[in-house]
Amino acid sequence: MVCMSPKVEMSEALMRELEGRMDSEHPTIESVIGGLLGTSAGDLVGNPLYAFSHSKDFRTCGNDSDRYLALLAKLHELHGPEFGEFIAAQTLKRRYFGQSKEEICEASRYNQAREIPNSKYWAIMNIDTPTKRRFLKRLLVYVGYTDVMVKHIQELICGR
Repeated sequence: MVCMSPKVEMSEALMRELEGRMDSEHPTIESVIGGLLGTSAGDLVGNPLYAFSHSKDFRTCGNDSDRYLALLAKLHELHGPEFGEFIAAQTLKRRYFGQSKEEICEASRYNQAREIPNSKYWAIMNIDTPTKRRFLKRLLVYVGYTDVMVKHIQELICGR
């Protein structure tokens, strides 16, 4: 899994050409290059979740927990009804998502919860990186994202 981009050297003229091709369908240099190469990233271009994952707001998230909450907030924004159904369908004793901090902390007094921004939901936060990735995958699959998008989003939570 690659969490950081390698450095690439290019001429100023090429950089200007790539920047000139950026638009709402290709919001980043990476998506422009992906589209030109026909890679899986090119398949994601135009998807609002993919665009968010390359936005300044997302890139400035300081750690995995902040990125996790930001992704949950965006998924709630994009798929509110399905998001609520996913939370309601939880069958585990330990609640990973809930409608209140108390609901999450009820199973264990050691649970830590944070509110998912711009939603009425809360998420458990004292889970490790693989668990965050696993629950993102379950939610993404539930709301209908492709394997390519699931892999892309999971790689954004990488324990760095």
